[in-house]
Parts: sequence; structure tokens; C-alpha cells
Amino acid sequence: MTRTDEFVTADGMELHYSAWGESDDPPVVCVHGLSRVGRDFDALARRLAEEYYVVCPDMPGRGLSEWADDPDAYTGTALGERCVAFCDALGFEELRWVGTSMGGQLGMGLAAGPLADRMTHLVMNDVGPAPAEDEDAAEGIERIIDYLSDPPAFDRLTGLEGFYRESYATFSDMDDEEWRTFTVTSARRTDDGQFAPAYDPAIVEPLLTEDLETDPWGVWEAIDVPTLVYRGETSDILAESTFDEMEARRPGIETKTFECGHAPVLNVPEQTTPIERFLAE
Repeated sequence: MTRTDEFVTADGMELHYSAWGESDDPPVVCVHGLSRVGRDFDALARRLAEEYYVVCPDMPGRGLSEWADDPDAYTGTALGERCVAFCDALGFEELRWVGTSMGGQLGMGLAAGPLADRMTHLVMNDVGPAPAEDEDAAEGIERIIDYLSDPPAFDRLTGLEGFYRESYATFSDMDDEEWRTFTVTSARRTDDGQFAPAYDPAIVEPLLTEDLETDPWGVWEAIDVPTLVYRGETSDILAESTFDEMEARRPGIETKTFECGHAPVLNVPEQTTPIERFLAE
């Protein structure tokens, strides 16, 4: 199944997305983590595209999407509103959602709010309702802040690949070809010709300092769609205690745990098959 690069204007901002499958098939929206890109879902999208129209957007300030002039456009609230505008622009009246880390949190808020009447399935990959408020996730949050706040630049792409391999060592296994693709699809040239991660450094602070008025656990309990939650066994973002509480507060959800940290990459049948089955239910 082939992938195409598409662009759409969502609430005044141009967003890039990878599209897989036929546009008249049921849509699946896949949203990446904090500083990542939609191409992270290539392996999963290739599997799903036989049955679905799979779209994997780059969030604002990431990948090939437009950077914002105002950092407030990078808050969780603003990103959620942009996701709704994205779905509206593509005419999605009903959709399934797969989100890794930040993408999972966005899906959670939308499933309980603006997309409650349109989202039929929710997959949250290694994230809970409020990692920034979770004492058990403090070390993981600090780890992510450290490598995102001052992104390095390298003369050679292989230097960036080495940085990625070290920074994302907690991910589930990837082979050399996957690491190279991971790097190539999330690299940008700086003004002086070096290679740097493909995100606006301004994305970090607004997400971490936003003062949310809603109760994250109340949002979690308000979700009324089938939900599948993945967790890395040694994740420092989704603590085991939080994972257990998510199940306790919503006993009907499905869960899976994998031998990795933050986060499962969704690149092997062990991780993709449960999502295929879940979305088909």
C-alpha cells in the first residue's frame, strides 16, 4: 500500500499529513508524540490501509507542518482545537483514533469532548491522563525536557541518527533500517546547513506550563468509547500505578503491556495486530 504526502489548511494553519489507503474507507487518525512526526506510524498505517483510510498528521511546529508565530498555538488546548479543525477539513463524520504519548492525551480529551460524537475507537500508546502531575512520571518528564529544550545540530545526518538512538533508547526495538528511516523522516536543515530534529524548539514550554482547568481523571472517566491502552513495561511516562488506576476507573478498557520503556513503536505484528483487531470490533 502506497503513501502520499498531503497538505490541508486547518483553522488557518497548513498541516502536512501522510495518507494511506482509499479516502472513501473509514478513517483512522494517528497522532504522534511531543516532538515526533506522522511518519512514525508508517508500519501501522501500512497494515491498516487495507481496510481504512489512515491519516498521520504532523502537528503544528513538527515535520513539514507550519510553525506557529504565537507559542500559545502549541498548548494542549490549541492542539486539540487544531485536531478538530483537521478532522473537519477532511470531512470526517466518524473516525478511529490512535495516539502515541501526546497524541494519546489529545485523543483522550477529544473523545470526552469535541469529538465525543464522532470518535468510535481510542488507542492510547503509553500515556495516562496527566503525566505532568504524576510523581512517578517526574523523571521521565525531566528526561524528555532535557533533550527537547535545546535540540542539537549536526554536520552529518549520521550524527543526528546517533542522537536519536541515544535519546529514544527506551523505545521498543528497531533495526538499522528503521532507525535510518526514523532519522530521515524527522530531520530538518538549519539556516547554516546542519541537521537538526524536525520541530520548533518553542513547542516544549507551552505544553509543560499550560494551566489546565479540567480534571484529567474526570476527563478519563467521561470517555464513552471503546479504549485500548498500551504500556511499556519499564515506561517512565506511564507508571504501573497509573496504568492500574486507569483500569480501575474504567473496567471495560483493553490493555496491553510490552517489554520496553516509553514507548512501543508499533512496528511489529506483536504491537500492530491487537490494534487491528481492536479497531475492527
